[in-house]
Amino acid sequence: MNKGFFKDKHFNTIFNHLKDGIFIADNNGVALWINDTSTKQLGAPRSKVIGKSVTELENNGLFTPSVTKIVLEKRETVTKVQTSKGRQYLATGHLVEVQKDDTEYVLVQVKDITETVRASFKLEKAESLLKKYWNELQQLKMKETEKGHKQAIIGKSKEHEEMMDLISRVATVDATILLNGETGVGKSMIAEEIHKNSERPDKPFVQINCGAIPETLLESELFGYKRGAFTGANNRGKIGLVERANGGTLFLDEIGELPISLQPKLLQLVQNKSFIPIGATDLKKVDIRIITATNQDLLQMVKEKRFREDLYYRLNVVSIQIPTLRERKDDILPLIYHYFDLYMTKYRKNSTLSKELLDYLQNYSWPGNIRELENMVERLIVTTKANVIEKSDLPDKVLQEIQQIEASFSSLNDQSLPEYLEQIEKKMITEAKNNHPSTRKAAESLGLTQSSFMRRLKKYNP
Repeated sequence: MNKGFFKDKHFNTIFNHLKDGIFIADNNGVALWINDTSTKQLGAPRSKVIGKSVTELENNGLFTPSVTKIVLEKRETVTKVQTSKGRQYLATGHLVEVQKDDTEYVLVQVKDITETVRASFKLEKAESLLKKYWNELQQLKMKETEKGHKQAIIGKSKEHEEMMDLISRVATVDATILLNGETGVGKSMIAEEIHKNSERPDKPFVQINCGAIPETLLESELFGYKRGAFTGANNRGKIGLVERANGGTLFLDEIGELPISLQPKLLQLVQNKSFIPIGATDLKKVDIRIITATNQDLLQMVKEKRFREDLYYRLNVVSIQIPTLRERKDDILPLIYHYFDLYMTKYRKNSTLSKELLDYLQNYSWPGNIRELENMVERLIVTTKANVIEKSDLPDKVLQEIQQIEASFSSLNDQSLPEYLEQIEKKMITEAKNNHPSTRKAAESLGLTQSSFMRRLKKYNP
């Protein structure tokens, strides 16, 4: 191959027709010829390229890196991504030996990949965003599921509506609230609902079960301690839950379990919104809203000297009685369907509830209230093999109660089952009142709280 060949019209026509750039250099790296596409890629006329070494061209910023130099160094075909004038190119250099002339040339084919790279980058970015949004969506779904699971205040009964109306009226004021209700009625859910609808919804909601922490640890958990306050204390001290709730709501569940020794300190907190950490001497002030809850008769505990009277009245500014599931039978089916849908989705099951099963659940006594209902629905979904969940799939305890009810059907005397059960309840309430010296004792004999017994007594003996 000689230099005259580069002037051949057929050679020029063929290579100028290509959409890829063609760059030819000699074995010293001096540019011998470029096609029309290459001049556009380099942004320079042939006069600025031909006769110049690739080192000079690279230094002048026409391209980087020089594939020609790398080919001559490695003496093999090389492919590199080049940049030139803000665009990107895929350059492949070949070492060409012409035996006739006993010379070597480097032929570089240059393909503009700018748009491809941009499209790829956009695709990669889009895929990355899509993955990010998908993950965020799944997390949001999970949070919503957990939120719905934890805060499912479901109900349409008169008792439920009256309670929710009271909650909506007291939530926006900072009055201290005492929640009364049996175990499992949803006191924690109600406390969170009050916080959510208060003037502090974006502030902390801190919850502690006073009956779940040993007395020796409860004070430090609540009020924290100063560094070195006692043997084994953290060297940095500890911030208590009261201080962590600053600006928000402190929810003290099972307040009846609070040791009598800690009650004066809680009284100070309720009265003055101040406290002293263990081992400290200076008062700390906090801005908190206090909600407490109990399944005990605090007033009776006051009479028995197990709960401070002054603390009781400080906590009982607003009292909310949360009805049992037995008292709001209209809410049983909506709650069943709510938790059924929740756990069907969670466990990816496809089951249905038989009408007979629903009828029995509607009339079951639910001693464990909403907590028992939720656990039973989850258990039925997990353990039942058939697509239709039947009465026979219920736990033995429930089946035994159902059998007792069925054994009494002959005594219905054309009454409906709810009417018959109400008649039995009325009889039991009246007998308990007549057979015990106080309403507290009567309530205990039936496994009821005193307030729950008094509501039934008023219902049947107005």
